[in-house]
Amino acid sequence: MLCIYLLPKCHFNAIKRFRRSRGNELGHKRSRDAPASFLRAQMWFVLGNVCVGGTVFVGAGAFNLYAEHPTVYKGPVGSYFGYSVDFYQATSDSNTISVLVGAPKANTSQPGIVEAGSVYYCPWPGVSGTCRQIPFDNSNNRMIKVNGTREPLEFKSHQWFGASVRTHKGKVVACAPLYHWRTVKRDGEKDPVGTCYVAVQNFSAYAEYSPCRTNDPDPEGQGFCQAGFSVDFTKVISPSPPEISQVMTTGIAEILNGYSLKAVLRQVPGEKKTAASDDMNDDSYLGYSVATGEFTGDSEQELIAGVPRGAQNFGYFVSFLVPQMASYFGYSVAVTDLNGDGTDDVLVGAPLFMERDTESKPREVGRVYLYLQLAPLTFSKPVILTGMYTFGRFGTAIAPLEDVNQDGYNDVAVGCPFGGQDSGGRVLIFNGNKDILAQGLTLSQELKAARTSSGSLPGFGFTLRGGQDLDNNQYPDLIVGAFGADEVSVYRSQAVVSVEATMTLTPKVLNPDDRQCLLPHTDIIVTCLKVEVCAGVSGVEIPTSVDLRAELQLDWLKGARGGVRRVLFLDTQQPHHSGLLRLGYNRQHACLSYMIYLRDDEFRDKLSPISLALNYSLAPPAHDKTLPPVLNQYSSTFLQDNAYILLNCGDDNVCIPDLQLSATMDRTELLIGDDNLVMLTITAVNQGEGAYETELFARIPPEADYIGVSRRMESVSMLNCDYKMINESRMVVCDLGNPMVTGTELSVGLRFSVQRLEDSGPEIHFQLQIHSSNKDNSDSNLISLSLSIVARAELDLRGVSHPSQVVLPFPNWEPKEKPVKEDDVGPQVTHIYELHNYGPSSIGEAELQVGWPSRFRDENLLYAMEIQTDGPISCRTNTSLNPLGSYCPHILGFLKDLNEITNHDTQVISF
Repeated sequence: MLCIYLLPKCHFNAIKRFRRSRGNELGHKRSRDAPASFLRAQMWFVLGNVCVGGTVFVGAGAFNLYAEHPTVYKGPVGSYFGYSVDFYQATSDSNTISVLVGAPKANTSQPGIVEAGSVYYCPWPGVSGTCRQIPFDNSNNRMIKVNGTREPLEFKSHQWFGASVRTHKGKVVACAPLYHWRTVKRDGEKDPVGTCYVAVQNFSAYAEYSPCRTNDPDPEGQGFCQAGFSVDFTKVISPSPPEISQVMTTGIAEILNGYSLKAVLRQVPGEKKTAASDDMNDDSYLGYSVATGEFTGDSEQELIAGVPRGAQNFGYFVSFLVPQMASYFGYSVAVTDLNGDGTDDVLVGAPLFMERDTESKPREVGRVYLYLQLAPLTFSKPVILTGMYTFGRFGTAIAPLEDVNQDGYNDVAVGCPFGGQDSGGRVLIFNGNKDILAQGLTLSQELKAARTSSGSLPGFGFTLRGGQDLDNNQYPDLIVGAFGADEVSVYRSQAVVSVEATMTLTPKVLNPDDRQCLLPHTDIIVTCLKVEVCAGVSGVEIPTSVDLRAELQLDWLKGARGGVRRVLFLDTQQPHHSGLLRLGYNRQHACLSYMIYLRDDEFRDKLSPISLALNYSLAPPAHDKTLPPVLNQYSSTFLQDNAYILLNCGDDNVCIPDLQLSATMDRTELLIGDDNLVMLTITAVNQGEGAYETELFARIPPEADYIGVSRRMESVSMLNCDYKMINESRMVVCDLGNPMVTGTELSVGLRFSVQRLEDSGPEIHFQLQIHSSNKDNSDSNLISLSLSIVARAELDLRGVSHPSQVVLPFPNWEPKEKPVKEDDVGPQVTHIYELHNYGPSSIGEAELQVGWPSRFRDENLLYAMEIQTDGPISCRTNTSLNPLGSYCPHILGFLKDLNEITNHDTQVISF
């Protein structure tokens, strides 16, 4: 939950006082070594916050952050150096800006204190090792006497000083939220009340401010206040009456005026704070994060406070309710104007948000919710940014950014300290725009640690701060903390160069008959045109010298498809050329001119536009030490224009053909087994305007083979026709002209041989059509020609008998009752049959039936002994062969059929 508290003229942050007895009942404890902002389940008391007069700092970061070589500061190992960061400018008129870094687990020179925490001053430009501790407090614990024994009144060890740091115009506030105070002096009970230190005049004067430090032990006392867990300055509204500006700056003055080390329970005049709330609001963590903005239209500041575990609110406020339970909505808050309407918008982080895909386990990815201010105390439905890395804690830090790329809209950086495939941390940059509700925020850059090959630094992006210009190039810069590696990286913003480019073609229509240019090193006169490329640059504080590299490609669409380019540069006879446009702050416009020419009859496509493409980029700077500018990524770096070839198509130079096709064949049917020579006579006519790249396509069946074009007919044209495979279809393609001009009539005879018809259906088909590259009416009518398939065969059957006749009775032969040998049956008679197919068609299956008289007067007449075949013939009988079983060696192995014996047996022969 997020609350906006209306505290007009607030000098200090709201302090929520919780009941200490409630905490004791719950028995909550937390480790003194654990990072305060990581102990979500253990910390049950909301931390106090300081709200001091000054300007809210807004961050930096967009596509122009120089990510290759950031300035890196390194702190003591294990000190959590980088847990908090901010820019520091000693005076408003000073051009020197440095970096302050909190290290809440650092050791100091304070006697007897362990890991008191510290804030480091890091000069810029600088290198690792140049940071030094700022001596906010050099003293030991204050002591008191209890029963004659000196005992600590306060406890500075492990107090996490430097957990939060904020600056404004030379004023610095740094806090120790785990600073403990001995509330009840007699029994030694101590509470984490927290404390803050204020430094002014370039760290020459210091004062302590601990609003929760009291001697009140009852439940309404300070409890686990942890003042300083989060801190921010109020924003100066300009223009504003002088009295408002005075009021806004009296907070720091009131702390400093009358400050004394002995005044440990001092009440600062003008302090504003919330009242104690009901028990139901315990453990809600009011004040976990704070920011200030103007939300009521009265030009006075309001406090916005995150309540990541809250479900109820109190006071006069506007609340954004938790979208998902336990998402830690309110862990981070930020205020800035992202759509340029002049009102403050609110961003809320929920780093534990769980995303649930369809039928899958939920993924913890984190979210940031953006609420646009539509009117005083009225906000839009949230614009949602969802993290992309599981357990990345997207939304842990939010840095509202100024207009880093100078497009008129503020930007924002979001920390994802455990994002990336290596969980090493990422920072994502989002750009604002005018219509965020419709377009959302644009992710323009993703930063990762630059010092390692994997880009991994534990906690990189846990802390973000921006809004100050370190190098005075008029672009604010960004600080990224990685407390897990004890490192801080400073990313400088590069100047953004916006380019306006033009390309002019003279003339745009090429007349192939108008030849005025001499091709170098030849005596060939060609058609040519002039190409002029011009560019202008603009931007805030762009360098005095900006070199723009321009690359011009001719007929680039043809080149991308592997086609023949129709134009080339006249001087190089190449399709591409690179040039340098020298521009900059003092010369914001420059041009380059080229001559290109139309090639002769080396291409077919005369109809489609000739596309010229211009790509431009920034040339590397001559001096590597300077911060190079970048091109505005929202401006196109690609420009295209078209030239055309003059066509005989009227004033509009648009050709609309009228293609007509007719065809006949010299036969209507095909014989299986014949050579089947077929000729297609085709006539193509164009009765409209010119048709370009005109071709006749004849799709032929699998049974047909292309022989060629008929050259014996006087009525046909001698066309160029080729056999091709197109999309797995067998085609014959004939060139009909480029262009096929108005009134053209062409005839062609295509000769085919059609075979392999045995497994074909009743017909085969040829399909014919004319295609052109014209945009309109590009094809002719479709023609389909069919040929019937028939089978014709001439069969001849011949037979002979050996002997040709037999005279009965047989001389010198007596029948035997039980024949044993073949001769015992009777004299041998052999019948021979021959079947011939003289075509032309083959016969798939044929059957020959042969009958003979096998019995006479109940006696064997023609006794069948065996059947012998030659060729692919199978035979079967309806009677048995050699039923008496006479010995006949050469017929052993033949299959005997024991079917019923009849007077006339039949032999069936299959071919």
